[in-house]
Amino acid sequence: MTLENRILQKLGAGPVRTLDIEDAEGDELVRTLHFMAARRQICMKAGWVSLYWHRYMIAPVPVPVAWRREGRAHEDAALPALG
Repeated sequence: MTLENRILQKLGAGPVRTLDIEDAEGDELVRTLHFMAARRQICMKAGWVSLYWHRYMIAPVPVPVAWRREGRAHEDAALPALG
């Protein structure tokens, strides 16, 4: 069984944080993961690895939201008049 097949088997149940595969060297595993991500077989984000079609199962990274106090009035004033 190829390394790629073993990775796909491990990820079949859902996203994982650590991918432990026996008999795989670190460089070989990293290179294979990058090739698989480029072919959209897997998704790697926020420290998680998942099958590409399971990517919705990875919780989004919390992003601080900066709220504007002045609203959108200044943006609307900059729009050109139609007609």
